[in-house]
Amino acid sequence: MNKQYKIKTGLINFTNCLPFNFSIEREKPENIELVYGTPAELNKLMSEGSIDVAPISSFEYLMNRDNYTLIKTACISSDGECGSVILFSKAGFRELNNCKIGLPADSASSAAMLKVILNEYDNDLKSIIFEPHNYEQTPDQFLNSGFKAVLFIGDNALKNNLAFNKVFLAFDIGKLWKDLTGYPAVFGTWAARNSWMEKNRDNFEKINNLIPKAIETGLGLYFNRILNHASGKLCLNQELIRDYLTKKIRYNYTERHEKSLELFKELYSRLQKSKKLHFVKI
Repeated sequence: MNKQYKIKTGLINFTNCLPFNFSIEREKPENIELVYGTPAELNKLMSEGSIDVAPISSFEYLMNRDNYTLIKTACISSDGECGSVILFSKAGFRELNNCKIGLPADSASSAAMLKVILNEYDNDLKSIIFEPHNYEQTPDQFLNSGFKAVLFIGDNALKNNLAFNKVFLAFDIGKLWKDLTGYPAVFGTWAARNSWMEKNRDNFEKINNLIPKAIETGLGLYFNRILNHASGKLCLNQELIRDYLTKKIRYNYTERHEKSLELFKELYSRLQKSKKLHFVKI
């Protein structure tokens, strides 16, 4: 790699990104500059051209795929229950009409996937008000202040799931997607900006290989340290973190993931064309 140019690489401070983040932070490749942000922030930085490579939301990739080259050596997904994209609700999943649902401002894929699933389960999206939130309240506070349901993602979902999944209904979006489609839910895709990749093909190939190796190292060499770090940060049992990172979250990218992405695009496009999103307020 060219030592004079640093590849601006996005990192998400979510536990599901720790295997990659921890490895890169410890091994410090000299030609990589790390830029941290939420999924929504990295989406914006990538679309602006402020960073070169990042784990962007799969929704951002699908809606703007002409701008990106997909890195097919890794993704962030679940093949069923994921544990960190949770809709806390006071009503059953088919009973969410004429209500207000909170959507996190740091989400793109999860919010879009939720809308697709709600529609496929015959909810009337025109009757639903989707209101953004920034986790300023706990799930019970949201659900006791006018919301019928509220979506939490990432570490905020992990931290609150155990506390509230017995108090309210808790719908795991990864499981709902798998039940609906038969495919894994792809929440994040690694991608590079086309304009950068075309001028840096050698660097692209090297980072294309670096990402899965870093994830493998995180799940191997650094895994006990990652468990300690995540457990302390989230105040959760290490076994829960272990189960989350090794059984729920998947990092490989396969033909099934590709088909899932195409179906996501198809279902969301169909939803747009139906104009059922016309009166949705987010």
